[in-house]
Amino acid sequence: MSFNKFILKQQYQKVKGLGDRLELMKQQIDWKPFIPLVKSVFRDNDTTGGRPHTNELIVVRSMLLQAWYGLSDPELEFQCHDRLSFRNFLGFPEQIPDFSTIWRIRDRLNEAGADEQIWDELQRQLDQKGYQVKKGTIQDASFIEADVGKKRYSQEKKARKKGEPVEYSEKQQRHIDQDGSFSVKHGQVHYGYKSHIKIDTDHHLIRRVEVTTAHVHDGDIDLARPDEVIYRDKAFTGKETRAKGNGSMKRGILTPHEKLRNKRICRIRAPGERPFSVIKRVFHSDRTQVKTLERVEIKEMFKCFGYNLYQLVTLERKRVSGS
Repeated sequence: MSFNKFILKQQYQKVKGLGDRLELMKQQIDWKPFIPLVKSVFRDNDTTGGRPHTNELIVVRSMLLQAWYGLSDPELEFQCHDRLSFRNFLGFPEQIPDFSTIWRIRDRLNEAGADEQIWDELQRQLDQKGYQVKKGTIQDASFIEADVGKKRYSQEKKARKKGEPVEYSEKQQRHIDQDGSFSVKHGQVHYGYKSHIKIDTDHHLIRRVEVTTAHVHDGDIDLARPDEVIYRDKAFTGKETRAKGNGSMKRGILTPHEKLRNKRICRIRAPGERPFSVIKRVFHSDRTQVKTLERVEIKEMFKCFGYNLYQLVTLERKRVSGS
């Protein structure tokens, strides 16, 4: 251990004594199985050589820190250098990757499909810990707001009226959202993307996540498995599902029996709002700054990964307290 690392660890003890939830979340899962999944996207090895790549655990943990605190890539780099709790969560590394490295690795994970493997490994560990889906699941969706670029949008609108083409330089193209779309809900206009998640009714852990552009209707996405019961709100009225039990609420003119059924389903599916509330209000991650659907997908996956660790700490505290 270097002298610098020893000093940082000593200073961290005060932070730990004050209560560090990051340390608790770090203890919830086995991190070793994620190492080969991340390592697979790097091109250096003992045979071909190459510059040594970033430590695999630092990659995963850095992206979780970014998700928990709603940080941009440059701000993530700064905070990892600045905060003792971040340094401890990363394992007090001698070198912290810069923001461009994090960006490139995130793209590589997405292109190689390693992000899906990371998610599957997390689900395997949740089941192994005894948090299997037993009673049923809840599906819901929420908007991920993006920057529409009001000045650009206004110029395009005027050009369309005049029938004139709008051309952009290569540099401008990189800053234009490629996949975001508009949607209107309850009279409010939203621009960006939509996160569709499925949680279990027993432990309120996220079991599946899918990201679409904002105009896709909630009911067009079915996250259910054939062997489960799924509970959904009125947006799913009349929508088919693969689940053996369709617990979707009904809308329109209802009989007294149907109204009672809606109330029962509403009570069951109410916890489905919690993940979005935590991600938006606690993690401050209700917006996205990236410009393609693929990049939004991997960032949302890490937000859901982060929420599950956050929820595991809550479940552990309930278990210890006996409530």
